[in-house]
Amino acid sequence: MHGALFATVSVPASSYIPSPEFLITPLLTVLFFVELLLVIAGLFLVLKKPRELGLRLLGLAPARLTASPFRVSEIFLAGAFAFGGAIILQVVFMSIGRRFWPPSVDGSMGIFHVLVAAGFQLGLIAGLAHAWFWHLRPSLRFPAPPAAATAPEMENGNAFRQVLRDGTCAFIVALPLVWVTSFIWQNLLNLFGIKAPPQDIVLLFARSNGWLSLGAMVTFAVIVAPVAEELLFRVGLFRWLRGRVNRSLALLMPAIAFSMLHASIAVLGPLIVLSVVFSLAYERSGRAGVPILAHALFNLNTIALVLAGFPTGEEELRSALHQIVSLLN
Repeated sequence: MHGALFATVSVPASSYIPSPEFLITPLLTVLFFVELLLVIAGLFLVLKKPRELGLRLLGLAPARLTASPFRVSEIFLAGAFAFGGAIILQVVFMSIGRRFWPPSVDGSMGIFHVLVAAGFQLGLIAGLAHAWFWHLRPSLRFPAPPAAATAPEMENGNAFRQVLRDGTCAFIVALPLVWVTSFIWQNLLNLFGIKAPPQDIVLLFARSNGWLSLGAMVTFAVIVAPVAEELLFRVGLFRWLRGRVNRSLALLMPAIAFSMLHASIAVLGPLIVLSVVFSLAYERSGRAGVPILAHALFNLNTIALVLAGFPTGEEELRSALHQIVSLLN
Protein backbone atom coordinates (compact mmCIF):
# COMPACT_ATOMS: atom_id res chain seq x y z
CA MET A 1 0.00 0.00 0.00
CA HIS A 2 1.36 3.40 -0.93
CA GLY A 3 0.61 6.57 0.96
CA ALA A 4 0.81 10.29 0.33
CA LEU A 5 2.91 11.48 3.18
CA PHE A 6 5.99 13.59 2.52
CA ALA A 7 7.96 14.42 -0.56
CA THR A 8 11.34 15.27 0.82
CA VAL A 9 12.67 12.58 3.14
CA SER A 10 15.11 10.16 1.54
CA VAL A 11 16.94 7.03 2.59
CA PRO A 12 19.79 5.18 0.88
CA ALA A 13 18.50 3.27 -2.13
CA SER A 14 20.84 0.40 -1.37
CA SER A 15 19.11 -0.16 1.95
CA TYR A 16 15.98 -1.50 0.24
CA ILE A 17 16.25 -5.28 -0.08
CA PRO A 18 12.91 -7.03 -0.68
CA SER A 19 12.60 -10.36 1.09
CA PRO A 20 10.34 -13.08 -0.29
CA GLU A 21 10.57 -14.85 3.09
CA PHE A 22 8.17 -12.40 4.63
CA LEU A 23 6.43 -13.68 7.79
CA ILE A 24 2.93 -12.48 8.52
CA THR A 25 1.93 -11.74 12.12
CA PRO A 26 -1.48 -12.03 13.83
CA LEU A 27 -1.71 -8.23 14.06
CA LEU A 28 -0.98 -7.82 10.38
CA THR A 29 -3.55 -10.48 9.55
CA VAL A 30 -6.22 -8.59 11.52
CA LEU A 31 -5.28 -5.30 9.85
CA PHE A 32 -5.35 -6.98 6.46
CA PHE A 33 -8.93 -8.15 6.96
CA VAL A 34 -9.95 -4.73 8.32
CA GLU A 35 -8.42 -3.22 5.18
CA LEU A 36 -10.29 -5.75 3.08
CA LEU A 37 -13.59 -4.74 4.73
CA LEU A 38 -12.83 -1.07 4.05
CA VAL A 39 -12.07 -1.86 0.42
CA ILE A 40 -15.33 -3.79 0.07
CA ALA A 41 -17.21 -0.89 1.65
CA GLY A 42 -15.52 1.48 -0.79
CA LEU A 43 -16.49 -0.70 -3.74
CA PHE A 44 -20.07 -0.74 -2.47
CA LEU A 45 -20.14 3.07 -2.34
CA VAL A 46 -18.60 3.33 -5.81
CA LEU A 47 -20.99 0.81 -7.37
CA LYS A 48 -24.02 2.08 -5.47
CA LYS A 49 -24.37 5.16 -7.68
CA PRO A 50 -22.13 4.69 -10.74
CA ARG A 51 -24.15 7.22 -12.74
CA GLU A 52 -23.58 9.92 -10.12
CA LEU A 53 -19.85 9.17 -10.11
CA GLY A 54 -19.73 9.48 -13.88
CA LEU A 55 -21.62 12.76 -13.81
CA ARG A 56 -19.33 14.07 -11.10
CA LEU A 57 -16.23 13.18 -13.12
CA LEU A 58 -17.74 15.10 -16.04
CA GLY A 59 -18.65 18.05 -13.82
CA LEU A 60 -22.39 17.60 -14.39
CA ALA A 61 -23.40 16.63 -10.84
CA PRO A 62 -24.61 19.23 -8.31
CA ALA A 63 -21.75 20.84 -6.38
CA ARG A 64 -21.51 23.24 -3.45
CA LEU A 65 -18.08 24.60 -4.33
CA THR A 66 -18.14 28.20 -5.47
CA ALA A 67 -15.76 29.64 -8.05
CA SER A 68 -12.39 30.92 -6.89
CA PRO A 69 -12.30 34.74 -6.74
CA PHE A 70 -8.56 34.97 -7.35
CA ARG A 71 -6.72 36.08 -10.47
CA VAL A 72 -4.07 33.91 -12.10
CA SER A 73 -1.33 36.22 -10.80
CA GLU A 74 -2.61 35.70 -7.24
CA ILE A 75 -2.58 31.92 -7.63
CA PHE A 76 1.02 32.08 -8.81
CA LEU A 77 1.81 34.38 -5.90
CA ALA A 78 0.36 31.91 -3.39
CA GLY A 79 2.25 29.03 -4.99
CA ALA A 80 5.51 30.98 -4.98
CA PHE A 81 5.13 31.88 -1.31
CA ALA A 82 4.19 28.29 -0.44
CA PHE A 83 7.11 26.58 -2.15
CA GLY A 84 9.48 29.40 -1.30
CA GLY A 85 8.60 29.02 2.36
CA ALA A 86 8.89 25.22 2.12
CA ILE A 87 12.35 25.32 0.54
CA ILE A 88 13.72 28.00 2.87
CA LEU A 89 12.42 26.42 6.06
CA GLN A 90 13.49 22.95 4.98
CA VAL A 91 17.03 24.11 4.25
CA VAL A 92 17.19 25.78 7.66
CA PHE A 93 15.83 22.72 9.47
CA MET A 94 18.06 20.38 7.47
CA SER A 95 21.14 22.43 8.38
CA ILE A 96 20.18 22.32 12.06
CA GLY A 97 19.56 18.57 11.82
CA ARG A 98 22.88 17.82 10.16
CA ARG A 99 24.67 19.91 12.76
CA PHE A 100 23.11 18.45 15.90
CA TRP A 101 21.28 15.22 14.90
CA PRO A 102 22.93 13.80 11.74
CA PRO A 103 21.10 10.93 10.00
CA SER A 104 22.12 7.41 10.92
CA VAL A 105 24.10 5.39 8.41
CA ASP A 106 21.53 2.58 8.33
CA GLY A 107 18.78 4.93 7.13
CA SER A 108 16.55 4.48 10.18
CA MET A 109 14.20 7.28 11.19
CA GLY A 110 15.58 9.91 13.55
CA ILE A 111 15.29 13.55 14.53
CA PHE A 112 17.00 14.60 11.30
CA HIS A 113 14.20 13.11 9.19
CA VAL A 114 11.58 14.70 11.43
CA LEU A 115 13.19 18.11 10.93
CA VAL A 116 13.39 17.67 7.16
CA ALA A 117 9.71 16.74 6.91
CA ALA A 118 8.67 19.42 9.40
CA GLY A 119 10.59 22.11 7.53
CA PHE A 120 8.90 21.34 4.22
CA GLN A 121 5.34 21.03 5.50
CA LEU A 122 5.52 23.94 7.95
CA GLY A 123 7.14 26.03 5.24
CA LEU A 124 4.22 25.32 2.91
CA ILE A 125 1.73 26.42 5.55
CA ALA A 126 3.78 29.49 6.49
CA GLY A 127 4.03 30.55 2.85
CA LEU A 128 0.30 30.09 2.25
CA ALA A 129 -0.50 31.94 5.48
CA HIS A 130 1.70 34.85 4.43
CA ALA A 131 0.07 35.03 1.00
CA TRP A 132 -3.40 34.93 2.56
CA PHE A 133 -3.06 37.40 5.41
CA TRP A 134 -0.91 39.95 3.60
CA HIS A 135 -2.21 39.73 0.03
CA LEU A 136 -5.29 37.58 -0.64
CA ARG A 137 -7.77 37.75 2.25
CA PRO A 138 -11.13 39.23 1.21
CA SER A 139 -10.91 42.28 3.49
CA LEU A 140 -7.87 43.42 1.51
CA ARG A 141 -9.50 42.86 -1.88
CA PHE A 142 -13.28 43.25 -1.51
CA PRO A 143 -15.77 44.87 0.87
CA ALA A 144 -16.36 42.71 3.95
CA PRO A 145 -19.35 40.35 3.54
CA PRO A 146 -22.41 41.03 5.70
CA ALA A 147 -22.52 39.30 9.06
CA ALA A 148 -25.78 37.55 8.16
CA ALA A 149 -24.11 35.50 5.40
CA THR A 150 -23.62 32.45 7.63
CA ALA A 151 -24.26 29.04 6.14
CA PRO A 152 -27.36 27.29 7.50
CA GLU A 153 -25.28 24.21 8.26
CA MET A 154 -23.08 26.26 10.57
CA GLU A 155 -26.09 27.71 12.37
CA ASN A 156 -27.56 24.26 12.94
CA GLY A 157 -24.27 22.88 14.19
CA ASN A 158 -24.19 20.27 11.42
CA ALA A 159 -20.97 21.37 9.72
CA PHE A 160 -18.67 19.16 11.78
CA ARG A 161 -20.86 16.07 11.30
CA GLN A 162 -21.03 16.69 7.55
CA VAL A 163 -17.26 17.05 7.26
CA LEU A 164 -16.78 13.89 9.33
CA ARG A 165 -19.26 11.93 7.21
CA ASP A 166 -18.12 13.18 3.81
CA GLY A 167 -14.42 12.99 4.63
CA THR A 168 -14.73 9.42 5.89
CA CYS A 169 -16.74 8.40 2.82
CA ALA A 170 -14.13 9.97 0.52
CA PHE A 171 -11.39 8.00 2.27
CA ILE A 172 -13.32 4.72 1.99
CA VAL A 173 -14.14 5.34 -1.68
CA ALA A 174 -10.49 6.12 -2.41
CA LEU A 175 -9.17 2.84 -0.98
CA PRO A 176 -10.37 0.35 -3.65
CA LEU A 177 -9.57 2.80 -6.44
CA VAL A 178 -6.03 3.27 -5.15
CA TRP A 179 -5.54 -0.48 -4.62
CA VAL A 180 -6.66 -1.27 -8.17
CA THR A 181 -4.56 1.55 -9.61
CA SER A 182 -1.54 0.39 -7.60
CA PHE A 183 -1.88 -3.11 -9.06
CA ILE A 184 -2.19 -1.81 -12.62
CA TRP A 185 0.59 0.75 -12.16
CA GLN A 186 3.03 -1.80 -10.73
CA ASN A 187 2.37 -4.17 -13.63
CA LEU A 188 2.94 -1.35 -16.13
CA LEU A 189 6.25 -0.52 -14.48
CA ASN A 190 7.22 -4.18 -14.61
CA LEU A 191 6.15 -4.40 -18.26
CA PHE A 192 8.53 -1.59 -19.22
CA GLY A 193 11.29 -2.83 -16.94
CA ILE A 194 11.18 0.18 -14.63
CA LYS A 195 12.55 -0.44 -11.16
CA ALA A 196 10.46 1.39 -8.57
CA PRO A 197 11.39 0.79 -4.92
CA PRO A 198 8.84 1.79 -2.27
CA GLN A 199 8.42 5.44 -1.38
CA ASP A 200 11.25 6.63 0.88
CA ILE A 201 8.94 7.77 3.65
CA VAL A 202 7.31 4.33 3.75
CA LEU A 203 10.72 2.73 4.27
CA LEU A 204 11.47 5.23 7.04
CA PHE A 205 8.30 4.30 8.91
CA ALA A 206 9.09 0.62 8.41
CA ARG A 207 12.51 1.17 10.03
CA SER A 208 11.43 3.47 12.86
CA ASN A 209 13.20 2.69 16.14
CA GLY A 210 12.45 5.67 18.37
CA TRP A 211 9.06 6.60 19.83
CA LEU A 212 9.81 10.34 19.90
CA SER A 213 10.75 10.65 16.24
CA LEU A 214 8.00 8.21 15.24
CA GLY A 215 5.34 10.18 17.13
CA ALA A 216 6.50 13.44 15.57
CA MET A 217 6.46 11.96 12.06
CA VAL A 218 2.99 10.50 12.57
CA THR A 219 1.76 13.89 13.78
CA PHE A 220 3.11 15.65 10.72
CA ALA A 221 1.81 12.94 8.38
CA VAL A 222 -1.71 12.86 9.82
CA ILE A 223 -2.24 16.52 10.75
CA VAL A 224 0.22 18.94 9.15
CA ALA A 225 0.74 17.35 5.72
CA PRO A 226 -2.99 16.95 4.88
CA VAL A 227 -3.69 20.57 5.84
CA ALA A 228 -0.75 21.97 3.87
CA GLU A 229 -1.24 19.86 0.75
CA GLU A 230 -5.02 20.16 0.56
CA LEU A 231 -4.92 23.93 0.99
CA LEU A 232 -2.38 24.13 -1.81
CA PHE A 233 -3.71 21.61 -4.32
CA ARG A 234 -7.44 21.48 -3.62
CA VAL A 235 -8.45 24.83 -2.10
CA GLY A 236 -5.94 26.75 -4.17
CA LEU A 237 -5.19 25.10 -7.50
CA PHE A 238 -8.21 22.87 -8.17
CA ARG A 239 -10.77 25.45 -7.09
CA TRP A 240 -9.16 28.05 -9.35
CA LEU A 241 -8.88 25.72 -12.37
CA ARG A 242 -12.44 24.45 -12.00
CA GLY A 243 -14.65 26.34 -14.44
CA ARG A 244 -11.68 28.08 -16.09
CA VAL A 245 -10.11 25.22 -18.05
CA ASN A 246 -11.18 21.91 -19.55
CA ARG A 247 -12.66 19.55 -16.95
CA SER A 248 -9.98 16.90 -17.49
CA LEU A 249 -7.22 19.47 -17.00
CA ALA A 250 -8.88 20.84 -13.87
CA LEU A 251 -8.78 17.38 -12.30
CA LEU A 252 -5.45 16.17 -13.69
CA MET A 253 -3.23 19.22 -13.24
CA PRO A 254 -3.53 19.34 -9.42
CA ALA A 255 -3.35 15.53 -9.35
CA ILE A 256 -0.12 15.38 -11.34
CA ALA A 257 1.43 18.19 -9.29
CA PHE A 258 0.34 16.44 -6.08
CA SER A 259 1.82 13.10 -7.14
CA MET A 260 5.08 14.63 -8.40
CA LEU A 261 5.54 16.38 -5.06
CA HIS A 262 6.02 12.95 -3.50
CA ALA A 263 8.99 12.25 -5.78
CA SER A 264 8.40 8.52 -6.26
CA ILE A 265 7.52 6.84 -9.53
CA ALA A 266 6.24 3.85 -7.53
CA VAL A 267 3.21 5.85 -6.35
CA LEU A 268 2.76 8.27 -9.26
CA GLY A 269 -0.32 6.58 -10.73
CA PRO A 270 -2.07 5.76 -7.44
CA LEU A 271 -1.55 9.29 -6.11
CA ILE A 272 -3.09 10.80 -9.24
CA VAL A 273 -6.23 8.74 -8.64
CA LEU A 274 -6.20 9.64 -4.94
CA SER A 275 -5.93 13.33 -5.76
CA VAL A 276 -8.86 13.17 -8.19
CA VAL A 277 -11.02 11.56 -5.48
CA PHE A 278 -10.08 14.32 -3.04
CA SER A 279 -10.92 16.99 -5.63
CA LEU A 280 -14.33 15.46 -6.35
CA ALA A 281 -15.08 15.22 -2.62
CA TYR A 282 -14.11 18.87 -2.14
CA GLU A 283 -16.23 19.95 -5.09
CA ARG A 284 -19.25 17.98 -3.90
CA SER A 285 -19.13 19.28 -0.31
CA GLY A 286 -17.69 22.74 -0.79
CA ARG A 287 -15.78 22.33 2.48
CA ALA A 288 -11.98 22.19 2.72
CA GLY A 289 -12.27 19.99 5.81
CA VAL A 290 -13.57 17.08 3.72
CA PRO A 291 -10.43 16.42 1.61
CA ILE A 292 -8.23 17.29 4.60
CA LEU A 293 -9.94 14.62 6.72
CA ALA A 294 -9.90 12.07 3.89
CA HIS A 295 -6.19 12.75 3.34
CA ALA A 296 -5.47 12.41 7.07
CA LEU A 297 -7.34 9.10 7.30
CA PHE A 298 -5.54 7.76 4.24
CA ASN A 299 -2.15 8.66 5.71
CA LEU A 300 -3.10 7.16 9.07
CA ASN A 301 -4.26 3.97 7.37
CA THR A 302 -0.99 3.69 5.46
CA ILE A 303 1.13 4.31 8.56
CA ALA A 304 -0.80 1.72 10.57
CA LEU A 305 -0.22 -0.92 7.89
CA VAL A 306 3.48 -0.11 7.54
CA LEU A 307 4.11 -0.07 11.30
CA ALA A 308 2.30 -3.39 11.64
CA GLY A 309 4.70 -4.86 9.11
CA PHE A 310 2.72 -4.61 5.87
CA PRO A 311 5.11 -5.61 3.06
CA THR A 312 6.73 -2.76 1.13
CA GLY A 313 8.22 -4.85 -1.67
CA GLU A 314 6.44 -6.72 -4.46
CA GLU A 315 7.91 -10.11 -3.53
CA GLU A 316 7.12 -9.55 0.14
CA LEU A 317 3.53 -8.70 -0.79
CA ARG A 318 3.15 -11.85 -2.85
CA SER A 319 4.52 -13.93 0.03
CA ALA A 320 2.17 -12.26 2.54
CA LEU A 321 -0.90 -12.80 0.34
CA HIS A 322 0.06 -16.44 -0.17
CA GLN A 323 0.31 -16.95 3.59
CA ILE A 324 -3.03 -15.25 4.24
CA VAL A 325 -4.75 -17.38 1.60
CA SER A 326 -3.21 -20.49 3.13
CA LEU A 327 -4.73 -19.55 6.50
CA LEU A 328 -8.19 -19.64 4.92
CA ASN A 329 -7.72 -23.14 3.49
